[in-house]
Formats: sequence, C-alpha cells, structure tokens
Amino acid sequence: MASLYRSWPDSNNPAPLLFSWQNLRLTHTLLRDFEPTLAQQLGRLLQRFNQPLQTGTSAERRYIGFYPLLEELGADAIVRIIACLTTVVEQSIKQPTSQPNSARSFKQLLYEWIDLGEWLVRAASVH
Repeated sequence: MASLYRSWPDSNNPAPLLFSWQNLRLTHTLLRDFEPTLAQQLGRLLQRFNQPLQTGTSAERRYIGFYPLLEELGADAIVRIIACLTTVVEQSIKQPTSQPNSARSFKQLLYEWIDLGEWLVRAASVH
C-alpha cells in the first residue's frame, strides 16, 4: 500500500495543485463497477469542466485544480475514492495477467489521489 506521507510538504519539492484530467477519466472508468455513486459524481465533474482544448493541447495535458475538485467532490468523496482505488489497484496487481505498465499506471493514479488527500489534510491544518 502506498505511504500516506509520500508527498508530505517539502520546501524543495512542493506538490502541484493540479490533478490530471486523464487520471480523473480513468478513475471514473475504474469506479463504475465498484462505486457507481462516486463514478456518477466524477462523470458530472468531467462534464462540468469539459472545455474545448486550446490548439496544440492534447487531452493528456489537461489538468484541473485541487480547489475545484474539493468543491465539487468534498472531502468525504475524496477519501472514499482513495479507499476504493486502493482496493482496485491491489486486486489488479495480484492478477497473474497484470502487465507491469498497467500496475505502474494504477499506482501513479493512486498516488495522484493520495497527493490530493494529503493536500487536503495540510490545507485543513493551516485553517
């Protein structure tokens, strides 16, 4: 399981306040069977923030800020997403047919959500 403290604040390496659009879509897809309510919430978020891409910008390079994610989803949903993704990633890694690249992608997805959760904890402790 990923360490919750993997990206704890470091003045030399501040965590970005952006979340990958591509990982948001992947999360939506992965949660459909496990947590349909969360998947629907993510689907609404994707629709709400779906804006035309600027010329020369690919969908893979799109990001959404942590603040809009928090406002749209709420802290409880973020915690539930992290918990569900942890289970999904653990199951996928245990599969004998699991490819190393997909395991890395799933771990990176989980780490991005954990970064958001850690940012949330840090932001709450400042206020």
